[in-house]
Order: sequence, then structure tokens, then C-alpha cells
Amino acid sequence: MKYKFLMICGILAPVVYILTVILGGAIRPGYSHISQAVSDLIATEAPNKSILDSLFALYNLLTIAFGAGLFLYVRSDHQNRRKVIGALGAIILIVEGVFGIITLFFPEDAGGMKSAISSTGAMHIVFAGLSSLTTMLAILFMGFWFRNSQTMRRYGLYSFMSVAAVFLSGGFAAFSVATQSPIGGLVERITIGGFLQWLFIIALMMYFSKATSRLPSS
Repeated sequence: MKYKFLMICGILAPVVYILTVILGGAIRPGYSHISQAVSDLIATEAPNKSILDSLFALYNLLTIAFGAGLFLYVRSDHQNRRKVIGALGAIILIVEGVFGIITLFFPEDAGGMKSAISSTGAMHIVFAGLSSLTTMLAILFMGFWFRNSQTMRRYGLYSFMSVAAVFLSGGFAAFSVATQSPIGGLVERITIGGFLQWLFIIALMMYFSKATSRLPSS
């Protein structure tokens, strides 16, 4: 039963993130999802920051819980020879969630890239970068594990396609935000969406997997 619960956490995480971003934009007059980064919603002195911080923290906790579920599943699968790389992928996903929570304590500077960067703003960039890197590594490593699974092999290719999309759009997003492109926010959301859709699909697939249902409850 605990495996099912942890898979549900993975299903809920993307939903919480998307609803949080939509809510943040709705309650902030003048905010543009096309031109502004998600971090602008929780930047220093941003309105409604405490509410949105709590919701983003919930998203990261749900991601961490799903990562723990993946780790337990990988360890219990004695038929997959790539158990180590699968466990590492799950651990990296947990670390990604931890970086996400830490980033909340180092918000983007008010004004974003248009103002001088403080030490807190610099740390935000560092942890946001680490979060992006661990996102791609988690998908990649889990892809290798899926490719060696008897029942979930097709999700290996799906994971590789997802990480390729995140990598390509992520580079464009970083450039767009740095150059204050009028579509920087949109490109960033495409990158984030690449990870969120992978998280949702994998969690949903594993929730309904017969293999997950056969796992021991303790």
C-alpha cells in the first residue's frame, strides 16, 4: 500500500506545481506567463510569496516522496540487472526535490536579471542550476533502468526523449531569460513542462503497474 501512496505523490506533484503557477499569475496583476520566469512569483518582496512558497514546498515534498517510492521499487526488483543505476536515478530525483526546497530560502532578487545580483540572488541561480541538472540526470538514469526492465522497457526510450527535450529547451530557456527575451517565460515553462509530464506519466504508469501491486507492503 505504501508503494501506491508514494506513486500517488508523483502523480500529484506536477498538478500542484501547475496549479501553483496558475494561481500565482492570477493573483498578481500584470504578471506575464509569456515573458516572466516562474521565479518572479516568489522573488524577494513578491506579493503572496509566503502562500506560493508553501505550495512550491509541497510540490518538492511530493517529488521527494515519489523519488523514495522509485528507490524502494528499484531495490525490490531483482530481475533488473541495472539496479544500481536505477537506485542512483531515484536518489538524484530525491536530491532534486531537496534542491528545490533549498532554492525557496534563496529567492530571486526583486527585478530579476534587470537589477544587480545580491549574494542571495546568486545562490538562487546556483541552486536553480543544480535543480535543473539533477532533473535531467534523474530522467536519464531512470531511462537506463527502464530499458533493462522486462515490463517497462518502452519507458526507457520515452525517458531518453524527455531528457533530450528538457536539455534542448533548457539551453534556449537559459539564454532567453539571460537576454530578457519577451518569450523567456514561455520557453522556461516548456522546459519545466518536459520534466513535469515525465514525472506524471511515470508515476501514473507505476501506480497501475501489476508489478507495483505485487510488492510487499512492508
